[in-house]
Amino acid sequence: MDPVLNPFKPGAGQRPPILAGRDALLHDFDIVRRRITELGEGDRSWILTGLRGVGKTVLIGELERVAVNAEWLVAKVEVRKGHGLADELATRLAASLRRAQRRFDPEKLESLLRVFKSFTASLKLGVINLGVEITPAAGYADTGRLSTDLTDLFVALGEAARGLGVGGLILVDELQDATAEEMAAISTAIHQISQTSPMLPLFFVGAGLPSLPSQLATANSYAERLYQYRTLSVLDAANSRAALMQPVIERDAVWDEDALEVAMAAANGYPYFLQEVGKAVWNFADGPRFTVEDAKVGTEIAREEVNAGLYQSRWDRATPAQRELLRALANKGHGEGVMVRELARAMKKPNASVLSVPRDELIKKGLVYAPERGVLAFTVPGFHQFILNQH
Repeated sequence: MDPVLNPFKPGAGQRPPILAGRDALLHDFDIVRRRITELGEGDRSWILTGLRGVGKTVLIGELERVAVNAEWLVAKVEVRKGHGLADELATRLAASLRRAQRRFDPEKLESLLRVFKSFTASLKLGVINLGVEITPAAGYADTGRLSTDLTDLFVALGEAARGLGVGGLILVDELQDATAEEMAAISTAIHQISQTSPMLPLFFVGAGLPSLPSQLATANSYAERLYQYRTLSVLDAANSRAALMQPVIERDAVWDEDALEVAMAAANGYPYFLQEVGKAVWNFADGPRFTVEDAKVGTEIAREEVNAGLYQSRWDRATPAQRELLRALANKGHGEGVMVRELARAMKKPNASVLSVPRDELIKKGLVYAPERGVLAFTVPGFHQFILNQH
């Protein structure tokens, strides 16, 4: 098949041809959008959690697209270790505000722009271009304390959005990498928004690994009640089938049923691997009907691609002591979470505390996470099988 026409798109953040299995969440966001657009009222913000490669970043991008098309005030940020969240947020929001000045009456944006100017000055974020000369707002977002100033900024953003008849949307990806102070500041600001009546039309969506809810709760005790927590998991059989079939049908090709079963079994519902398998089978197949042989060869090509990229790069980042722990987790858990004390016993360690250092280092590297207290699990589906097969 012509690789130029290949519809499958594996890769971090790349939107697949269909967002299989995410209809309910997109439907719920459409309700939020309509509530904000038609009533001018906000709704309870979201936290999206899931393992690597299940589509969190893609979904964040889709929500951004919907909001931008509705002419909302939008800022999408990816948390990066070593980079301040306030700086990243200000840069992205400034770009949205520059666009807004070309679409809306500048007078309706003046108050927000002045609070934004105070925010960047008080937190010493440097020169951020707003496209207009404006004086800071005295008494707003000027304390130098992140939680206080971010709250003032979010309230001003919500008020401006209401005055313009649109919504405001803040999207933060990889939120688990934010500092405790940054998480607490976001929750404080969203808590203030939630107490306005009627609620200001500012919606927040944070995305991260499954450890994120507990991190937010540790940073701020009411976080567990503040957000709606939505989990993105691997796809069921029906949605896996749709993810592989529909893009092919739209390009006038078709899977043999047995071939489709081979591809689905190999991917095991993992959205990222479904895209890799689909891409590899398409490129290998001679004609528009995908056979079992195409599927078998394609899945092996896809597995080699994932092993060499996604899995090998993670293995290479681990030290010998960390690899020992990863091997034990793969052997004991087979992809599920394992009690740390059981890992210590399997590794013939005197107690679980001996594993504290490699455990914490692996969590910081994003290779494992703690789904609950005293338990460890892989952040990437299928990583355990790679370790068992290769190491």
